[in-house]
Amino acid sequence: MDVKLNKKLLLISIKYSSWIIGIIYLIQIILGIFEIQFVLLTYLFGISIFPIIVLIIFSIFLGFCVWHRLPLYYALTVNGINLIDYYIGIPITNKWMLIIYLLIIGIFIIIGSFIKNRKNVRERNIKENSS
Repeated sequence: MDVKLNKKLLLISIKYSSWIIGIIYLIQIILGIFEIQFVLLTYLFGISIFPIIVLIIFSIFLGFCVWHRLPLYYALTVNGINLIDYYIGIPITNKWMLIIYLLIIGIFIIIGSFIKNRKNVRERNIKENSS
């Protein structure tokens, strides 16, 4: 294969895999709270902490903005909470755990909206100043 095509495929896969991982984590959390096991989803998209850290490092190295790393930070946060719950135990019901996870995704959506809006305002200011 051509080197440029390989590089382009790598950039696309790193850029969009973060969003796929974030969405799959949300789906797995919702299904897990209702005690629905979807094993195929776990086998295809289950990911541990180390690959997430590697993807974050790749995205920093390749110059992606925070907007593309945000779902990876979300997945890292969820993995951290899952580890704490597994080894130490969080004494709350599944309903409250779902509420906590939904609050976390809400916080990340607000942060993402703020980052995206700030980026759009900055680009608009640059266009207005250049004309």
